[in-house]
Amino acid sequence: MQSIEQVGVERATRPLRSATRRPQERGRFATHARFHSVRRVAGRDGPVARATRLQFLAALLLPTLLVAVAGAQTSRSPETIAARIEQACAEKKIDARLNALGNIGKSLALAEIPEALKAADNLKAMREQLALNDTTLKRWGELAPAEAFAHVAALPEGLTKVEAIRSIAVAYARSNSPAAAGAALKMKPGRARNEAISLISEAWARSDVNAALKWANALPDGALKQAALRSIYFVWVHSDPVAASPVVQNLPPGDMRNALLMNVAANWAVTDPQAAICWAKALPVEADKELGIVIAVESWADSAPLAAAQYAAKLMPQTLKQRAVLAAVERWAMQDPQHAFDWILKSADKSLHDEAIARVLNVWTPVSAESAGRALDRLPVGPIRDNAIGAYVEAASSWQPEAAARLALKTSDATLRQQRVEQCFRFWRAFDPESAKRWLKGTDFSEDIKGAWLSSESTLEF
Repeated sequence: MQSIEQVGVERATRPLRSATRRPQERGRFATHARFHSVRRVAGRDGPVARATRLQFLAALLLPTLLVAVAGAQTSRSPETIAARIEQACAEKKIDARLNALGNIGKSLALAEIPEALKAADNLKAMREQLALNDTTLKRWGELAPAEAFAHVAALPEGLTKVEAIRSIAVAYARSNSPAAAGAALKMKPGRARNEAISLISEAWARSDVNAALKWANALPDGALKQAALRSIYFVWVHSDPVAASPVVQNLPPGDMRNALLMNVAANWAVTDPQAAICWAKALPVEADKELGIVIAVESWADSAPLAAAQYAAKLMPQTLKQRAVLAAVERWAMQDPQHAFDWILKSADKSLHDEAIARVLNVWTPVSAESAGRALDRLPVGPIRDNAIGAYVEAASSWQPEAAARLALKTSDATLRQQRVEQCFRFWRAFDPESAKRWLKGTDFSEDIKGAWLSSESTLEF
């Protein structure tokens, strides 16, 4: 029976494609040359092979051992915290110094946290204290959130406490939401406690919204309860808008209710737009009803823009129809501006054309001024085309002033034409003055107008 060493040598010296190369030959298989050499010189069982087995195995394993040792050396820091702080403080540039101090906190082990906090307090400059202290507290929150939270909760009110609680509270809630909520309620009144309650409520709602709601609803009436419920509601309307809808619509009027209504409509319409619209239509307040319908149609347009736009075009009254169509068309333009543009032009309701075309061009032009310009240029001469040129100039003049200027020249109204061309020329001259001057020279504007434009000082800021 062969020994392990014999098997290793035999396998390693087994004929391979690389074994056909001699040691002196260089190329992609040169690294295998030593196998070829062992076999040719020693044979499989010759005395030289036996004598070189240990050397061969050592050569085979040495690179792996060296890599492992190097990795172990780089994965741990041989320096003490004091040495690392001294090295960071030696940085001449303040940004580099603060970054270096912050990086110390990010890589601490749990046992190093107390020493690092004490060292931060002993630094001379307040900004350096903050740089190390803030990241050390956040690191503590990652490693032991309950202990870190208790420490930060006992700090005096201030920026350090608030900044630390923002990260630690979330980490604590992710590991144990009920315990984190209980700890936050025991904090002294102040901004840090309010922040902790809001953040813990939000994190808890992401994992178990019903438990979070039960806890928040049991709180005494007041600012803390409202802060907790607000955070939970904004998670709930995303995760389960159908279940959240009756609660949201019964909230007292105000900005929060309006925002939550919009979120219910938008998120419900992602999965069932018709049901979301039916819910919105049943809202008792007319303003809420119209808002819900518009938002549902807008969300619907993300997945089925043509169907959403066609539905919106049938709505009444006219104000609701206009809002819904514009919302759908704008979402459509983010996906396929050419088809959105074509659909508008075919719409029988001419009152929608100007604003709807402007919405599409505002989205389309900054991304592809050339294709938007070609679509616009095919419009028949008239008010719709003139208004579309105005929208195009507003959207394109700061991106592609040359293209915008050429279309601005086609404006029918002489006064508007001059204003639009001047706007484009100012941007063009700021980007490429020689090209802009050559183009202006070939236009039919009077020499007085050209001279005034050329002599005016550029006040554009980019």
